[in-house]
Amino acid sequence: MVSRRLLVALVAFIAALALAGGASAYGWPLRPFDRPHPIRGGFGDPRTVFTLGFFSDPWAGPGTFSFHNGIDISARAGTPVYAVTSGIAHIRTAGQVEVESPLPNATRRVFQYEHITPHVKEGQFVVARKTILGLVQAAAGHVHLTEIDGFRVTNPLLKGHLAPYRDRTRPSVAEILLTRPANGAEVGSAAVCGRIALSAEAFDRPVLPTPQPWTGLPIAPALVTWKVTKLDGTVLIPSSAAADFRITVPPNPLFWTVYARGTYQNAPRFGLQQFGGLPGRFLYVLSPTLDTRTLPNGVALVTIGVRDERGNVGGMSQRIFIYNNPRGAACPEPPPPATTTTTTTTTSGP
Repeated sequence: MVSRRLLVALVAFIAALALAGGASAYGWPLRPFDRPHPIRGGFGDPRTVFTLGFFSDPWAGPGTFSFHNGIDISARAGTPVYAVTSGIAHIRTAGQVEVESPLPNATRRVFQYEHITPHVKEGQFVVARKTILGLVQAAAGHVHLTEIDGFRVTNPLLKGHLAPYRDRTRPSVAEILLTRPANGAEVGSAAVCGRIALSAEAFDRPVLPTPQPWTGLPIAPALVTWKVTKLDGTVLIPSSAAADFRITVPPNPLFWTVYARGTYQNAPRFGLQQFGGLPGRFLYVLSPTLDTRTLPNGVALVTIGVRDERGNVGGMSQRIFIYNNPRGAACPEPPPPATTTTTTTTTSGP
């Protein structure tokens, strides 16, 4: 005879399969399930841990660098975290529970919940919105949610996934940077000649206010594009994506091909020092070695576009004056930094 508990589990399991076949959207892992919660860490955000200390010129040095493969949902310590879909629970680490939801047509869907103290057992069947997977750990202040569809990490903020979620904030571009690829020296926008590296600082803002010390800290835009045109609109370099987190994130070894040196995360760590509450700086590689000698002399317009998962857009344009030497002659090297001489003057009294 089938026990009542097993029968209930089987019914819930079959219901989960039926729901999964009809829709892919799911509610929040925190109560209330049908109301948005503050997101303090975005999909694709840079995660940087520099080995060298802040005063040891860490920027080009070693460390651990990765793309944030989920979202961080703010929650107080001890807050219950629920399964967003029904499935089989697996305890991956002391602070991570993974739930695999079997779907029709052999589709694999996995959700990972991190920074929680597990309250379920390995192999336990869990029910969406019913089963408490664990409690938010005291030092975390959030639950990290990762979605894996098939074997691809997926942005939970896409339409048809985490719901309800509404976003009317517009991402922004803070500045466009021109530097020399060899030494990182800044290049002025006038008389630009030779090979330059183009990058841009861009960011988005959380939809709902996040608690301190995360209040006002940036998150990554879902898409960063760039192009170069003449003032009349003639295209010199067609639009291309510098970063695209709308669906998934690149492999971590490609971190420094998407983010430019000088990038660091919110509350960054340099050596043994954590700078809590310090806003991150998100610099995106537009072109690591743009040779302006392939472009005509004159005024050009560099345009950066940014977009989030829900279609909100922002951007910035900057004029540069390309002044290549005639007949393909080499561009002059930038002058060395000026040295400052301190002169002490002694004044005698009468």
